Amino acid sequence: MAIKRLFVLGVLGVVAFLGGCVRQSLSPTTAVLAVIVAEPREGQAPLTVRFDATRSSDPAGPLTDHLWDFGDGTDVASGAVVEHTYRRAGEYVVTLVVVGPSGTGRATALIRVLNNPPQASFTVWPPDPWTEEPVAFDASSSSDPDGDPLVYLWDFGDGRTAEGKLVQHTYTKAGEYVVILTVRDPSGAEARATKLLKVEECSSGGCGRRR
Repeated sequence: MAIKRLFVLGVLGVVAFLGGCVRQSLSPTTAVLAVIVAEPREGQAPLTVRFDATRSSDPAGPLTDHLWDFGDGTDVASGAVVEHTYRRAGEYVVTLVVVGPSGTGRATALIRVLNNPPQASFTVWPPDPWTEEPVAFDASSSSDPDGDPLVYLWDFGDGRTAEGKLVQHTYTKAGEYVVILTVRDPSGAEARATKLLKVEECSSGGCGRRR
């Protein structure tokens, strides 16, 4: 498999785009034609793409091999028609090398896998805090469909902010506060969740225990 990968990556050529296909000829001395038809070429992860090389040809005779490098570090595949699933967002250059009696032909195609935005969610304990009482904010229920790591940004509604999945905050004044959690993935996509928190004044004799 490693030999095939080196072979695919080592072949050179010039690419021309024809309609929805990618077509390429290595040089005037060879008649081997490599053509890629890819559907879909763009979509959100996980994206399964069907690659069709049946329009490739060699006038000297039937093609003997179709080698695919999907551009994402996975093993080289073989076949005139193959499918591949991209699980991470990004742009991937797919390389096809076809082998025939006249030699080899090469074509490339670009696949764009779009990022899925994260989802924001959090819990608060205690849900009805007093002033000067530490409040725990937990964003563990937030998630990212692509499995990307997230940045957690908190706005406690009283002019104070924090960063982290698990944070604590203490309110010094009674009142109602809108708490905003913003989660961000490495691609810059964001999601927000909000909660209204009512903080009561701590009165003597009742602040040391939860109601």
